[in-house]
Amino acid sequence: MLELARPSDREAVNALAMEVHALHVVWRPDIYVMPEELYPEERFQAETQNRNLYVARLADTVVGYVLLKIRNYDMPGHVKRRVMIIDEICVEETCRNQGIGKEMMADVRALAKAFGCTDMQLGVYPQNDDAVAFYQKCGFTIRSIDMQRKV
Repeated sequence: MLELARPSDREAVNALAMEVHALHVVWRPDIYVMPEELYPEERFQAETQNRNLYVARLADTVVGYVLLKIRNYDMPGHVKRRVMIIDEICVEETCRNQGIGKEMMADVRALAKAFGCTDMQLGVYPQNDDAVAFYQKCGFTIRSIDMQRKV
């Protein structure tokens, strides 16, 4: 289902990213603000050129996207591993609960294997109950808790 994003996908990807970002602004107004766009031309081009940005289509319409990164752990005190990080993921709200996200995650897993990754990782806000439940259905488990404090 996933394919590399094309230049013509920028508007659709930006709209989906803004949808998710609006939730982040509500949950963490101390660190997020609403920009005019999250994928200006320059960023979009960089992510597509680096082959990090993928889209899901239904009938030639972008209904989801995922931004992927790879991180290598090869330092003293760590088990050597290559991790596929799901930096951003979204399925258009009207298309949810139709199996699209599940297919996207299966494709991400296949990409991770193809790129020699040993693990997949993502972050999610605990307020996002639907996303937490979805990720758990996809086999993800909570491995750490981030904590912050203002100074």
